Amino acid sequence: QQGELNSFLWTIRRDPPAYLFGTIHVPYTRVWDFIPNNSKAAFQASSSVYFELDLTDPYTISGLASCQMLPHGENLQDVLPRELYRRLKRHLDYIKLMLPHWMTPDQRGKGLYADYLFNAIAGNWERKRPVWVMLMVNSLTETDIRSRGVPVLDLYLAQEAERMKKRTGAVERVEEQCHPLNGLNFSQV
Repeated sequence: QQGELNSFLWTIRRDPPAYLFGTIHVPYTRVWDFIPNNSKAAFQASSSVYFELDLTDPYTISGLASCQMLPHGENLQDVLPRELYRRLKRHLDYIKLMLPHWMTPDQRGKGLYADYLFNAIAGNWERKRPVWVMLMVNSLTETDIRSRGVPVLDLYLAQEAERMKKRTGAVERVEEQCHPLNGLNFSQV
């Protein structure tokens, strides 16, 4: 039963109370039914909501996009071993071929085209740092493609908070997200 689920909601006892709730970056529809009522009630009752990043801010989104790029005009082909680069390119060609078959009728009904979706996810992949390409490739599965267009839990909650006129903010800056990942060396990636 939903009421019996572990909520992963921590309460900071003060007046008014503060809550800490860990979210994950998956389409909210995959997890929404499993979020216990006490977590949903805490969200409803809160007047301010702070997220890891402000995913509704265009500067955050552009900052995330630019931090993923290789420096000095480098290309992935310059930094990956030749055979790995070829395997990656073949895999992305396969994904591009399969994408139309993976899309849902609902996605097509909203005017979403496979080429557009591929470019939205993987566009400019040859200019990205290996760690970001790895994360991108991990999200290029049939299941993930079928959920495209559905906001991740963080974004859904941020959109709901804005709709409900709650004060919103972020606890991290883009640099705090990017620098640790960009600091990984090639063997770690």
